[in-house]
Amino acid sequence: MKPDRSILISGPSRTGKTTTADLLATRYGIRRIKIGEEFRKLTGIDTSKFVDRPEQLDREIDATQSHLIRAATVGDPFILEARLAAWLASKEREVQPDLPIIAVLFWAPEHVRMERQLRKVRRDDPNTRVTLEDLRDGEREREARDLALWKAVHPDIDDKKVFDPGLTDDKGKPVYDLVVDTRLGMPDTCADAVHRYLLKIGAFGG
Repeated sequence: MKPDRSILISGPSRTGKTTTADLLATRYGIRRIKIGEEFRKLTGIDTSKFVDRPEQLDREIDATQSHLIRAATVGDPFILEARLAAWLASKEREVQPDLPIIAVLFWAPEHVRMERQLRKVRRDDPNTRVTLEDLRDGEREREARDLALWKAVHPDIDDKKVFDPGLTDDKGKPVYDLVVDTRLGMPDTCADAVHRYLLKIGAFGG
């Protein structure tokens, strides 16, 4: 089975977005688009850490996402993994409220995400001297700089917490259709949570 909705997966780093998106794409046999990869192809910039870049690059990437969302169809669903995908979709839904998409937030508290990252760093380099505080401070700096750039490109983001599970659009509608707290379990468990939601809303023709 494949769903009749495209799946937009957003969220902060270290929440398992990439692995789960791959699992879902394989399960349904549909396209998986990772904006971070597209950004690297276009610019050579590794988006896992902040790199100074002109606003125009973000404008182009976000315009690409918005076009994909606007062009979503029932017959050709895809998975779009991008941190701002759901927020951009909320803007498109103001014009086309019945777009065949679902917006999913993958979320976990900061300390959980940083503990995951520290375990990965230690697996990759058992002799590392990086601490949890180092990772936390680096992530907070990256998030602050990303937010400043996003606000420059999209002034209406203002000071909204983009990854707040309760985030609403300007009309008070939830930005996220589904919030997956990734403390739920491994990526396959999180993928099952998305699948159950799709079943619940009748995304497989029933």
